[in-house]
Amino acid sequence: MITKEQWAEVEEELKGLFPTVKFSYQGHEVSISRRRVSETRVELQVYIDGYIRGVWYMPDSEGFLPVVRQLWRTRTRTKYSAKFIKDTEKVFGKRAAKKHFPDLHDKREYFDPGFTSALSLVRQYRKLDGLELTQIGHSKVTQEPAEADPVCS
Repeated sequence: MITKEQWAEVEEELKGLFPTVKFSYQGHEVSISRRRVSETRVELQVYIDGYIRGVWYMPDSEGFLPVVRQLWRTRTRTKYSAKFIKDTEKVFGKRAAKKHFPDLHDKREYFDPGFTSALSLVRQYRKLDGLELTQIGHSKVTQEPAEADPVCS
């Protein structure tokens, strides 16, 4: 179990310029580091077993890794653009548009390995049961052994 002090330490590390934090979750190594996304933007990227694979983005794709649901950020997007919906409803009318395009207002879910802030990542990861902290920065985290039973000593 990760303590409050360790979570604070993880958050501070992730706010830094070159953070490195590693966890262990359901038999997978989860590593987090800050990566450049565009010329002016950086994000915290979550790697599972050292990889970010394209098939992991969409839950209905073959080769989807189920643990991604807990470790990556869930995003939604409409199937059609707002302009297309507006134009279609104008041309057909709302009822006919719904008849010809039954999925006109549908949304699709996908997963994103990028987190924009350390706080959002920590909030999501605090809810995970079985998450073990293995490394903060360049130092390994050792699990404190359980206290010895005084009767057996």
